[in-house]
Amino acid sequence: MKRKAPTQKDVAKFAGVSQAAVSRFISGNGAISNEAREKILKVIELMDYEPDPVARGLSSGRFDVVAIVMTDITNPWYPPVLDLITRELRKLGLQALLFNASAPETVDDVMPLVLQYRVRGVIITTASLQSSGADLCVKRGVPVVMFNRYSQVGAGHSVSTDNVGGGRIAADCLLASGSRKPAFIGGNPAVSTNRDRRSGFFSRLAERDMLAPPSLDKEYTYAWGYEAAQLLLARHPDIDAFCCADDEIAAGAIDGIRFGLGLRVPEDVRIFGFDDHPVARQAAYEITTIRQPVAQMIAAALELLTKEGSSDERRLIPGELVIRSSTPSNTG
Repeated sequence: MKRKAPTQKDVAKFAGVSQAAVSRFISGNGAISNEAREKILKVIELMDYEPDPVARGLSSGRFDVVAIVMTDITNPWYPPVLDLITRELRKLGLQALLFNASAPETVDDVMPLVLQYRVRGVIITTASLQSSGADLCVKRGVPVVMFNRYSQVGAGHSVSTDNVGGGRIAADCLLASGSRKPAFIGGNPAVSTNRDRRSGFFSRLAERDMLAPPSLDKEYTYAWGYEAAQLLLARHPDIDAFCCADDEIAAGAIDGIRFGLGLRVPEDVRIFGFDDHPVARQAAYEITTIRQPVAQMIAAALELLTKEGSSDERRLIPGELVIRSSTPSNTG
């Protein structure tokens, strides 16, 4: 027969203290004498007592859980990011609870459900520029961080790579490789990463006295990259380089150029990506890209999430240029 797990009441009885003292000791909230603390510690060790996280959450009003909200769970950049976030949360004594807003749902649609769980904080890994999900968290007193995104109209913290700077690096890299007619293939036009990467790329070309490049925006997928590269080259046959809003688009563009049009990469058309997805490192693609500093971004996000009483902050962390064979060897 399985032995009944000891309760806070049992600990209090054998330690000779009040149950309220045990509760304060476990939650870390409230004063407790050193004598009572030593008694409780001794009994907990002898009884092999483990606090009930549900009961502790009910008493404190918050569970030791951080919600991670996303809408693009199929994006290959996110699984390793989620794994690292989960590992870092556990080091802080916190657990992750994943919410995926499947189309046509948005972050705003799922946020009321998220907050029903009385989570300690929320990390939004995907958010449109119009998202008000972060506002709802702030109104409920729940810390929120937008990760790899930010909202121009919402509240809360945000952590992202310096995507404008990355776009500027992409422009310099392609021009240094000999490109004279670059173009841009964007992802979702409503997402801040796409807007900033496009803005940085366009502004840097303008500074170099070049006309605004041909461009198309739609979604962050391989299929879109495959299609868009062929569409743009059909309209502008003199295009000699593509800056792509992420590596999935870049991989699709490479295959569209090679197999759809019979051209060579990088001899005929250079390709530049973003993020350093796993696909960027594959031998079939070897994409020159901007590597997102994931570890630094996660550390900054968790710092902001657990910071007491801090005003909204936006952290921008520089990305790293990684040169591979989708651009000529003289790139950089």
